[in-house]
Amino acid sequence: MQFTGRLILLIIMLLSTASYQAIAIEPGKVTGGVNFETPDWFKDSFLEIASDVEEANEAGKHVLLFFHLNACPYCNITVNQQFQKEPLKSFMQEHFDCIEINIKGDRQIALSAEVSLTERALADYLKIRGTPTILLLNSDNKVVLRLSGYRSVEALQQAFNFVQQKAYMKTTFSEYKRQNMKYGLYRFIDDPLIETVVDFSAIRQPVALLIEDDDCNECATFHNKLINRPQIREQLAHYRFIRIDAKSESPIIDFNGRKISPRDWVTELNLVYRPGILLFDEGVEIVRVESMLFPFHFEHFLRYGLNKNYLKYSRYGELMRARQEILFAQGIDTNVGKPDDW
Repeated sequence: MQFTGRLILLIIMLLSTASYQAIAIEPGKVTGGVNFETPDWFKDSFLEIASDVEEANEAGKHVLLFFHLNACPYCNITVNQQFQKEPLKSFMQEHFDCIEINIKGDRQIALSAEVSLTERALADYLKIRGTPTILLLNSDNKVVLRLSGYRSVEALQQAFNFVQQKAYMKTTFSEYKRQNMKYGLYRFIDDPLIETVVDFSAIRQPVALLIEDDDCNECATFHNKLINRPQIREQLAHYRFIRIDAKSESPIIDFNGRKISPRDWVTELNLVYRPGILLFDEGVEIVRVESMLFPFHFEHFLRYGLNKNYLKYSRYGELMRARQEILFAQGIDTNVGKPDDW
């Protein structure tokens, strides 16, 4: 009886261990990614871009290259909401020949007589760092405007107007936006984490520089739907979180000790999207984001600027993927984005 009891106990322990291991090794997964198809009115291109540019020019159009990634939630929103909204949809059809390029794809693309690469190699060649990215080309097959990441319909329309009107021939997109602003649409939102600083020269700890102005149509969403989340605030608390008004002409001192207005500084930084976020460490810019991000991506964007992570990873996406693997091993899912995040 004593032997039988021990045997039963041993069997129970083995079963419990096996059950625990089965639970423990159940890997986490990515959620929130959405498969999508580019619009059927995109050009069915032979992927000889120089020829596409010639055809577009003859029709009085520009070429729009849409770089995307399978299951990219930002691409899905851009394609199925922004590109399908009127009057933007009809405007794009009338003024642009749109060509889709998958940054992980293997199709051969001839960008010019000198450059012929696979989709993924072309994305590297053109330094596409995230999706969606839109490149707009002129009649010389040169990029006249690059839009990285998600944009609202209003922001896309303004960018497309800039190209369709060929305003790039006489001004920058930053100046064009300034000339076409609708002042007073947004009022700065107070936040206990946000500082106002007039002298940056002595700051050496990590800084998250928030750039806003009163013409920002996505700043309220940024405050109310993104940075109010606990996991985001936890990361921001490790920064000097400083806001500057991109329209202000009151002088400040930048990280290099120069006296300059925020307006001129933002122009120098070539940051045309609002709200813009730039991360600095020891007075040096590390990385920036010029689009709205879902919480999971924005959290890792902020992590990238802390603990010298930017020295360990070439971009914040690598840090994000490394941490995803840790979470997956613990059986934790990661949600990369869902509609109610914004």
